[in-house]
Amino acid sequence: MQKPHNALFFLLLVLMIITSCSSRSTDEIDKPEDLIAREKMIIIMADMQISEAFLDDLRKSGVRTSDSSLLYFQKVFKKNQVSPLEFENSLLYYKKDLEQMDLIYTDVVTRLNELKAKNDEILLQMKADSIRLDSIKIINLFIDSLSITRDSLIVKDSLTLDSIINHHFGNKSN
Repeated sequence: MQKPHNALFFLLLVLMIITSCSSRSTDEIDKPEDLIAREKMIIIMADMQISEAFLDDLRKSGVRTSDSSLLYFQKVFKKNQVSPLEFENSLLYYKKDLEQMDLIYTDVVTRLNELKAKNDEILLQMKADSIRLDSIKIINLFIDSLSITRDSLIVKDSLTLDSIINHHFGNKSN
């Protein structure tokens, strides 16, 4: 009967020694020296999501991406000046706190939405610029089709602005 009591005492003694020797928290012990800062981690994870979406589009179009996946992720690490090991260690560290990881993912989604809005704005501006350039091109074609005489402006070959537009851009009312 004495043996179970001694085993219990020994187990308690070992647990007390282990807990008393560890004065630091488990977060401090497990925190990697090369931990990527939270904000930088959000940027990297957003970049990786963008790369993955691009690769997914390539796969859907029939392009084999097994070799290029690694290249794209290496470019993400290079762009953000981190190694794959630093990223993996940091990700494992952040995953230990599920609430923190949830907040990180929320910020990643927010960043992706901001980048999408910025991209949409750029595309809209490019479209507006294209329309503006098309208008300038039409006006220049019209001006080039004019002949200046001493007394007046005469349209060559009876060209009109509408005929120039239809000739160069087709009838878009169809």
